[in-house]
Amino acid sequence: MNFIHFIVPWLQMTELTLCIESPELKSRLRAAALLMQASVHELSLIDLLGKRSLPAHWLLVDQGLEQLGDLIEHFKAQGRKPETQIIRFIEKPWQEYVYHDIPIFASIVHPANPLAAVHVLEKLIRTKPFRSGKKPLPNSNLGPYSDEFVRSQPMRHAVSQLQRLKQLPIDTVLLGPTGAGKDTAARWLHAHSGVKGEFVHVNCAALPEQLFEAEVFGVMAGAFTGAQKDRPGKLELAHNGTLYLDEIDSLPLSCQAKLLNALQYRGAIRLGGHVFYNSVFRVIASTKTKLETLVEQNRFREDLHFRLSVSQVRIPALAERLEDIIPLYCHFLNDVAAQFKLEVPKLDLEDTDELLSRPWPGNVRELHAFAQRHVMGLGEPCTVPGSEAPAGLKQRLLAFEKAVLIQTLHAHRGCARLASESLGIPLHSLYYRMKRFDLLEKNGNHSDDKATQCS
Repeated sequence: MNFIHFIVPWLQMTELTLCIESPELKSRLRAAALLMQASVHELSLIDLLGKRSLPAHWLLVDQGLEQLGDLIEHFKAQGRKPETQIIRFIEKPWQEYVYHDIPIFASIVHPANPLAAVHVLEKLIRTKPFRSGKKPLPNSNLGPYSDEFVRSQPMRHAVSQLQRLKQLPIDTVLLGPTGAGKDTAARWLHAHSGVKGEFVHVNCAALPEQLFEAEVFGVMAGAFTGAQKDRPGKLELAHNGTLYLDEIDSLPLSCQAKLLNALQYRGAIRLGGHVFYNSVFRVIASTKTKLETLVEQNRFREDLHFRLSVSQVRIPALAERLEDIIPLYCHFLNDVAAQFKLEVPKLDLEDTDELLSRPWPGNVRELHAFAQRHVMGLGEPCTVPGSEAPAGLKQRLLAFEKAVLIQTLHAHRGCARLASESLGIPLHSLYYRMKRFDLLEKNGNHSDDKATQCS
């Protein structure tokens, strides 16, 4: 049987660049590309990183995180978005869940055979990499925080805080789980601050301790082997702008002490240098864990916590934002479909039920990835290792009930009495449900007496 005529008589020609180390995977992708009538270019990752101009078509890689990080930085240095072109092949399904926040288009498990590789490439050939930026969001003054997307009370509270802080040049800590939108909030604050300087992003989780001073404070020529010229640090680059310390809770204590002094005096001395330079900037830091908790665990310096926490904004998890899920998802569907020139999938009641029933551990980032897969027809994102088949109606209803309880308790600052009144159920019934979902200790309410003290 002629597979070319059988599988893809209607597909257009496309181009792929393979940066694949695995001989077996490379062979399967070559065969699949031949069947798909796709034009294939093969490059080593080193050669690709050495190119001044990156190709405009799909890049298929199977390298580790360190090498992938170099490729992502190369994309960003050229003003390109790695989310639009890079497909990474992984060995185990659970890796997709663990590394879901890496900014690439998708992670795909190694195809088991050539026909499986054909299926993967068939999905890619139907699409084109992004050629332009995202469409402007409605209500450009607020962008992602317009009323269309912010309907839940927890997120409205966060947006009101961001509105008050946007033009105040004070240090701010953004608190929230992975993927909740802390990076978006930081960039929004910078964009609306009125400053003329740059937004300088420092990924504290990916910054090796031994390179901290060189990256943050800068380097003088000859400071160490390989330092052939002066190089400014992040503090200097952020002059008259914003210094964003992403995942500052990951920063080692030794680096925290050095950072504290630089933030206190708004300046530093380059590694290998002798002259103190000044830099004027606003600091925005993000963390998954409360800094107060880290201080109690001796994992974060108390003085640095006080230095940073002039103001603090909590970005709620998606599970607390039930009213926002469907509007956000519809926007993501339209946005992705427009950029890939595909049809917008229609949502039925079953789809809506599925969206509202999921726990969304990856939050808004996971929701966006889900929408990408929906538009592309690549199926659902990988489930958590050890999870069973898709939940039935009973499990979905329980998940929905738990999410409503969490959201309502948070809206009333943990007051069970007010939450029960808001939900229209007796207080003892609310406690029963809180106990069933293991929310009593987390909420801090253990008795009716304590609940009646809520005001």
